[in-house]
Amino acid sequence: MIQITKAKLNDISSLRYEYLNSLTEFQELYLELFIENSDSYIIKVDGNTIGYTIITADNILVEFYLKDKFIPNCNEIFQKTVNSLNINSIYCKSFDSLLLNCCLTNSYRYNLLGTLFRNYIESNKIDYNDFSIRFANEDDYSFLLQQEGELYETPEELKKFVTGNNVIMFQKDCKLLGCGYLIKVHPNFNYYDIGMWVNPLCRKQGVATMIISYLKETCVTNNWNPICGCAVENIASQKTLEKNGFISKHKLIEFSIK
Repeated sequence: MIQITKAKLNDISSLRYEYLNSLTEFQELYLELFIENSDSYIIKVDGNTIGYTIITADNILVEFYLKDKFIPNCNEIFQKTVNSLNINSIYCKSFDSLLLNCCLTNSYRYNLLGTLFRNYIESNKIDYNDFSIRFANEDDYSFLLQQEGELYETPEELKKFVTGNNVIMFQKDCKLLGCGYLIKVHPNFNYYDIGMWVNPLCRKQGVATMIISYLKETCVTNNWNPICGCAVENIASQKTLEKNGFISKHKLIEFSIK
């Protein structure tokens, strides 16, 4: 008998560690930011814990994991999960083979949300001596807050990034060129998501390429693993990442249930 029981995030921490280690590439920050405010569920068969799932407040399934022993019955368990929790859609990384397999087996309609970069090659280095580079502080918050829709999902998220030294400001001749994001995706893994925003007055001047180059070099110097992603329609960001040697072999896919 399949049982799906609501749980706290701490209750599934060991299962999540297994899940993240099972992926051939690492977790997407966009999805990781959902986790804290989503609902976690433990999946059991005959009283034994066999996996878990995580569902957002909007009934989007973002993680589904089963121990290897139960994968032969994955579709039955998956369908029970989808039906019991009234799932509307699923966000699936193309390297999440179990979840992808379940979605394809059920012939769900899909569209592509994001282009995910997990590999990179050497690229030309840039001289940063002419730039002033510093962490954002509380004095920058009000300005950054005005860039709604480009820099953050919620004001609370932006506040967290600024106070956590995740936002780096790039200036030249006292003029703000843009800022970069450098965010550890998960506290137990050495992967850092990098991203950038460019002042509209400074776009198409190579600023984005410079910011990504700096963030990538910072990661490599510190033996961190830089990863990144962007919306599939954001061709400009994709080209910027590719100029810095990043290679995309994966997508973030949305599968529709209803």
